[in-house]
Amino acid sequence: MFYPISTNHLSELEYKRYARHLVLDNIGDDGQKRLKAAKILFVGAGGLAACGIIYLAASGVGCLGIVDDDRVAYSNLHRQILYKDEDIGKLKVDVVRDRIKNVNSECTIRIYSYTINECNCRDIIKNYDIVIDTTDNFQSRYIISKSCYLQSKIHIYGAVQGFEGHVSVFNYKSGPLYSDLYPTNLNLYTKKCSILGIFGVLTGIIGTLQAVEAMKIVLGIGNILSGYLLVYNLLDVSFKTIEIVPKMNCKWISGYYENKLSTSNFINQSNLLFKLNQSTVILIDVRQSEEFRKYHLSKAINIPLQNVKYRKTINFIRHYLRDKQIIIYCYDNLRSFLASQILYKHQIKHYCFNSE
Repeated sequence: MFYPISTNHLSELEYKRYARHLVLDNIGDDGQKRLKAAKILFVGAGGLAACGIIYLAASGVGCLGIVDDDRVAYSNLHRQILYKDEDIGKLKVDVVRDRIKNVNSECTIRIYSYTINECNCRDIIKNYDIVIDTTDNFQSRYIISKSCYLQSKIHIYGAVQGFEGHVSVFNYKSGPLYSDLYPTNLNLYTKKCSILGIFGVLTGIIGTLQAVEAMKIVLGIGNILSGYLLVYNLLDVSFKTIEIVPKMNCKWISGYYENKLSTSNFINQSNLLFKLNQSTVILIDVRQSEEFRKYHLSKAINIPLQNVKYRKTINFIRHYLRDKQIIIYCYDNLRSFLASQILYKHQIKHYCFNSE
């Protein structure tokens, strides 16, 4: 178990408040004491954090930290349910602190009203057991991942875009890191997640799943989402899991794709156009079918990312495309890289398109 049995005691009021927890075999008195002893940090106080903060406070987590320097804006209100019209212009962390006190006055709230960076991240997270990453940019995610690794903290990742959300648990019992999912040589720092469209309720679903993983870790129950990326698609009501291959297993180190990997290489736009003129080339577009129908390149076939991992797909690629030069394609790098990971695991030689 992640937490030892806590020496904290529960008050008479807490026994009443958490009665439905206490009767569960996997929680009981000891589990509720573990929750009371837990210290969990949220980096970001937006849509993903909103439901997670509320549920963790209501469930009896003893201490929550929140890092964010942003102020409440009208464009936040359709998904960031901690905030109201009257909060416009206020610092988010100030509003969260006051609102959570109304949810559970026994929960200690610590706020940090500044942007996370390499200098302050390590000093902040050293005081917490688990870091829930609800940021909306790649630079912050890499900083959090590095700091969690250096201080042996668990990193719970979540992200949303459009109608799709991702969740994973990193650095859990020496498991994969965020950089195993998205290596730094992909140059994702330039991607601006904050300007993309989001279906409001999706943030609540993904944020709640992050909170669930945190509680399971504290309680020492269930299977933890370490080593896998959970992909939830709201439109087709699907939950898919994609295995994440750790660096130590596939030897992904700096410059690995360029210098050491013989079965897979990045390919840029100019090289892609050159290869498309060759008769042996086949382009596998891993976008959703509706995206593919709107626009696709010549010589492209559509295999959505969620289908790439299936055995019949792997067998099709291995046997029917064995004489082809396979190029994995997606306009934003993220899905193409995930598909590349899967093909690499199955030792299928291919190229991976990098739009940078």
